[in-house]
Amino acid sequence: MKPEDKIKELINESDVVTGAGSDKRILGDALEHLAELEQTNRAGAQPDIWSTIGKLAAAAMIVLAASIGIHQIAAPGIAWADVAERFRTVPFFSATIYIKDYALSEPRQLELWMGPEGRARMRIGHQVIFGRSGQTLKAFDVRGRQEVDPDEQAVELLDMLGDMEEYSLETIIRSISGGNLIDVTPLVNADAVISEDIVVFDAPSNGGPEWLRVYALRESRLPMGIRMWDPRKGKSVDVFISYFRQQPDEFFDASTFMTKLSDQSYTEADLAHVFLKDPGGQFITEKDMVEGK
Repeated sequence: MKPEDKIKELINESDVVTGAGSDKRILGDALEHLAELEQTNRAGAQPDIWSTIGKLAAAAMIVLAASIGIHQIAAPGIAWADVAERFRTVPFFSATIYIKDYALSEPRQLELWMGPEGRARMRIGHQVIFGRSGQTLKAFDVRGRQEVDPDEQAVELLDMLGDMEEYSLETIIRSISGGNLIDVTPLVNADAVISEDIVVFDAPSNGGPEWLRVYALRESRLPMGIRMWDPRKGKSVDVFISYFRQQPDEFFDASTFMTKLSDQSYTEADLAHVFLKDPGGQFITEKDMVEGK
C-alpha cells in the first residue's frame, strides 16, 4: 500500500466527521510532509518503509486532531429557542428551588411538581399546596394536620405560572425572578461551559442589575439548572430541574391527600411527599420503606 493510501485509510476510518474540505487539507499537509521525508531519505540511508508510514500516520493524526478541534468549536450550537421548544414537550417535571434574599441568609427551599392539564403541587416549609392552571386550590399544614391559608410566596409563584397546560420555560423564569426577567432572549455563554455535554445561556435583566443563567443538556436540549442573581445584596434563586414520565393521579389530588392527614401512621415527613413515586423505584418516605412500596 502506498503511504498516501495508508493516510487516506486512517482518515476514513476515523469516527470523526470533518467534511471533504478538511479531509483534503489534512491529506495535503500529510503528503507535503511525505515529500519532505522522501527528499531527506535520498540524501542519506533508506529507512524502513513502515517506520516512515508510522511517522506519516502520526503526523496526519496530529493535523486531524487539530482540525477536529477547530471543527467542533465552529460547529453550530444550540439556540435558546431549541431549549424552550424541547421543554414544552415534557409531560411531567419537578423543580427544587432555593431562594435567598441576602448573600449571608439561609436559603428557603420550595419543591414544585407539574403535571398535565396545569396540575401543580408544591411543598414550602411545612405546607403542602395544590393548584391548577395557576390557581391555588388547597393548602395544608402537615404539622398541624389541617387545612390552612396558603403561603404568600407559594401563591405568588402559582399565580405567575399561570396556565401551564403547555409548559413554558419563559414562564418559569418570569415566575422565579418576580417578573424582572421578561422578554429577554438568553445568549450562549461559552466561557461558562466546562463540558461539551452542556450548553449555558445568560440573560441580563431589562432594567436592573439582575442576571440569569440557564444550564441545558446539549443532546436532549432539556434545561437542568437555572440561577438568578442580584449583585446588590447577593439575592439569588437556584433551581434544579428533573424529569419523570408520570405520577399517580392521587399525587395531585387535594381531596385524597386530605384523607391521610388524620392517619397517624403517616408522619409529617411522610405527608410532605405522600404518593410521590421515584422514577427509579427508590423509596421516598419512611412509610414507603416500611410497606415495601
